Amino acid sequence: MRRIITLLAVFVLFLVLGACGNSSSESSGKDDGEQKLAKELKLFSFGDYWPEDVLKGFEEKYGVKVIYDPYGSNAEMLTKIQSGAVDYDIVVPTDYIAGRMIQKDMLQELDMDNIPNFKNINSLFHERDYDPSNKYTVPYLYGYIGMVYDKTKVKDPVGWEDLWTPEYAGHVLLSNVGREALTVALQKNGYSQNDASDEALKAAKKDLLALHPNVYAYESTASDILSGNDVWIGAAYSGTVGMAMKKNENLMFKIPKEGGTIWMDNLAIPKVSKNKYTAEVFINYVLEPEVSKKISDEIPYSNPNSAAVELMGDEEKNNPAAYPPEEDVKHADWYKDMGKDLTKMDHTWREVIGQ
Repeated sequence: MRRIITLLAVFVLFLVLGACGNSSSESSGKDDGEQKLAKELKLFSFGDYWPEDVLKGFEEKYGVKVIYDPYGSNAEMLTKIQSGAVDYDIVVPTDYIAGRMIQKDMLQELDMDNIPNFKNINSLFHERDYDPSNKYTVPYLYGYIGMVYDKTKVKDPVGWEDLWTPEYAGHVLLSNVGREALTVALQKNGYSQNDASDEALKAAKKDLLALHPNVYAYESTASDILSGNDVWIGAAYSGTVGMAMKKNENLMFKIPKEGGTIWMDNLAIPKVSKNKYTAEVFINYVLEPEVSKKISDEIPYSNPNSAAVELMGDEEKNNPAAYPPEEDVKHADWYKDMGKDLTKMDHTWREVIGQ
């Protein structure tokens, strides 16, 4: 009997120890599993979009090595993510591309408990159309496509129609990206930049062909061109103009009366990522006011981080390329995912440039 009792006691003790062991395993699993920082973070982003000291700062603070792999376009990023060739942890899709990735179930839902610095994002950029519940993306940098002009050559331009002024022949800048170039002509004629109707594209094509003699260069990343004196007026990214302003003090930027374009690049975690928690820690780090301001100091696009903007000097806050007057941007249009209609736009553009 004593032997049986002893065996029972041993058996019960075994169960208790086993239960304790299981409980300890679950707890450590939370700490050592998803909640443990990975050794590396794979960042896939537009080239020249991250200050080196910001990435080094994250590495030093958290002991995580950042592997930065640049891409040249949203299309390139999408192709590589869809291939599954590399398990990237952070991608930086533009607004309408982020919406497409959400629809295709390519992004992981964010745990905002790990991103408390989201509170620093200006409420104007919460619940955006492409991510209405703020589940998958966090704003990184935003900006505009608007008018750049040399104030010594052009006096008080009003709208896109000014690019067609005969006196500016050989001195106009236009993007080499078809949709961006078409936006100028579409908006000039009163159409939305997302209008791919035959009527709208026919009118845009006619106008762009007429504009061709005025064009000095077709280029979307034109900071070097703008740093010189050959471009008098054109359409350009606000950040590109901001960088060129550091070398050419005659440059000005404004939103045309037709509205121009507003865009937002976002931080997101693709489904292929195996380091979701580490990626969320990285996003939260980027949203720290001092870190976010450091990004804007080097990359002069507009910053959606209100706490970072508060740290800026008056000159930076009042830079018309980064923070144009609110009344000027209220009509700015967002690009939409055009689907198959984008092929029509590309075809129209190829006819304009003779390809």
